Amino acid sequence: MKGFLITFEGIDGSGKTTQANLLYEYLKVKGFDVSLYRDPGGTPLAEKIREVIMEFSMDPITELLLFESARSSLVWEKILPDLCADKVVIMDRFIDSSMAYQGYAKEINLGTVSILNHIAIRGRKPDLTIILNVNLETALSRIRHKKTKFETPELLKKVRDAYILIAHSEKERDIRIVDANRDKEEVFKEIVCIVEDKLGV
Repeated sequence: MKGFLITFEGIDGSGKTTQANLLYEYLKVKGFDVSLYRDPGGTPLAEKIREVIMEFSMDPITELLLFESARSSLVWEKILPDLCADKVVIMDRFIDSSMAYQGYAKEINLGTVSILNHIAIRGRKPDLTIILNVNLETALSRIRHKKTKFETPELLKKVRDAYILIAHSEKERDIRIVDANRDKEEVFKEIVCIVEDKLGV
């Protein structure tokens, strides 16, 4: 399959949404045909599922299945067609979020999460994953006015540690850890270097 899939991962407060948007605008200016989506979200169905996840309390397995359903909708309706059209697709979260949050942090069997991820993405893994690594204190200060069930200090610490484990265990994938404690301009400069090298710019 053609196209190039870039995913941004990290705990809330790491700046991944900001950096994904900055990269989207940068690549457009550079002349790339580029799309930007959030996970969960990106299609009418996936956005509705996102609302349900955020509104209701639920057990981790139900939560995981909803995330995977939203992801499946996005992959089928948007991501795969865009990649077939040779676009660069940028994702604000993707499969590693499920592995970190529902797998490692909420202790769902990692093999189960991996299988469901594989089904939802039809086997199409990212070409490049950027994990924005930030210390817990910085992250909490950045999200102090934005609280959801996914942003307790205990959960964020587990997820942050999980992302590091994922980066070191997924040897067959290109996963880069970027220090996100710095100013967003410094972080973005490093991301641009990584992406341009991968795209051969």
